[in-house]
Amino acid sequence: MGFTEEMLSGIDSLAQETNRCRSMLIREACSFYIAEKRRAMLRERMKAGYLEMAELNRALAEELGADLEDRDWSGDVWVWRKA
Repeated sequence: MGFTEEMLSGIDSLAQETNRCRSMLIREACSFYIAEKRRAMLRERMKAGYLEMAELNRALAEELGADLEDRDWSGDVWVWRKA
């Protein structure tokens, strides 16, 4: 794995400040990065799922609304309107 001198200097400084060796700091950074990427991917999948469900719910609501046009709410049930 290659690092620029500037990056290595930053890694070494942070390792020294946190009382860790360079390899431990890099392992922790990689673990953190992987966990964050997985969380971001999960958020994206959840967002897509919620958007998909929103479309389905809207279609169901429109269908239900059309079904209820000929009915009235009597307080606890839907009843057919008298013609």
